[in-house]
Amino acid sequence: MKADLRSLLALLLLFTVGCATPVTPEQIAGADYGTVPEASIYQKAIQDLVQQSLLEPFPARIRIIREPQKGYAYLSGRRKPPEFGYIVHVGITAKNFMGEYRSEKPQQFFIKNETLYLLNKSDRAEVVE
Repeated sequence: MKADLRSLLALLLLFTVGCATPVTPEQIAGADYGTVPEASIYQKAIQDLVQQSLLEPFPARIRIIREPQKGYAYLSGRRKPPEFGYIVHVGITAKNFMGEYRSEKPQQFFIKNETLYLLNKSDRAEVVE
């Protein structure tokens, strides 16, 4: 009986940890998205961040799929309110260990007032426009 109760509590905890605080239309309308990112600045910042994170950074190819769009991302965990800013979608093509280019991988970045965040695949981020 005790094991069943512990299992149930663990399962409930698992479900609640994965839940995100819902964003309301009022929050979206009244949010501070920060300054609109300037193309030359955010593109250089993305290039620098990508080169720091790859094993073979040169010459990584970065293609802007979508220019910055207003959106939000859960940067501090899903139980805390999201941050509002701009989301940029890019495609990154880099070399593998054999020196060959691998296929393009999609990646998202979040920008707020000239601060750039690399979003993981597990990070929840949505465009609001």
